[in-house]
Amino acid sequence: MTSRTSITGWGHSKFGRLNEPDVTALIGSVVPEALTHAHVEPSEVDGIFVGVYNNGFSDQDFQASLVSLSMPEFQHTPAMRVENACGTGSAALYAACDFIDSGRGDVALVIGAEKMTAVDTPRAGEILLSGCYRPEESNVTGGFAGVFAGIARAYAERYGDPSAAMAAIAAKNHHNGMSNPYAQLHKDLGFDFCNTVSDKNPYVAEPLRRTDCSLLSDGAVALVITS
Repeated sequence: MTSRTSITGWGHSKFGRLNEPDVTALIGSVVPEALTHAHVEPSEVDGIFVGVYNNGFSDQDFQASLVSLSMPEFQHTPAMRVENACGTGSAALYAACDFIDSGRGDVALVIGAEKMTAVDTPRAGEILLSGCYRPEESNVTGGFAGVFAGIARAYAERYGDPSAAMAAIAAKNHHNGMSNPYAQLHKDLGFDFCNTVSDKNPYVAEPLRRTDCSLLSDGAVALVITS
C-alpha cells in the first residue's frame, strides 16, 4: 500500500558532545522547532513516536514519557517508544506513517534522540554490544566493532580485501560532512589518510580502522508527519 503521509516539518540538533545533559533536554531542543516549521500546534498532534536505542546510556527508561516533561502540552497525547538497534529512527518513522495510514490519526510527531557521551568509552562499547547476539558475540575482541570486523574478514576471504573500498566510503562521508552544518566532524580527511593505518587512524578491530567506525555522539531530530 502506498503511504499517504508527508514530512511537513523538522527540527535537528548538531551531532557531537552536546551541552544538553540528557535525552529529555535533547527532545526539548528539537520538538518546538519541528512544530514551528510545520505550522502545527501541540494540540493538533494525535500521536508521538520516540526512537531511542536503549536505556543503557542512562538510568532513565520509558522515554516516551519524556516528551511531556520537555513540553507539558503533550501530557495527554498518546506516546510510545520504538527500539530497533541501528534502525530505531526508521522504525519510529514507519510506525508513525502506519498510525496515520490506518486512520488512527492525522498528525504524528516522530522523535529520535541519543545521549551517548554521558558514559565513558568502555561503558558505551558494552552498551552497544546489546545490539549483537551476546551468547556468541559478547566476548569478541574489539567489542561491537569487533563483530563487524569479523564480517569484514569473512567478506575479504570470499571476495577480496575491502579496505580500499571502505576507505573511499569514509573519505566520501567526511567530504560530504564538510557541507553539513549538523555533522560532528568538519574535516576532509581524504582517501590516503582513511586508507592508511597510522597513530591517528589505528585499527579499532582489524581490518576496521578508526575512520571505518562511527563516533560516539549526542543528537536529536523531530519530524512532523501529516496525512
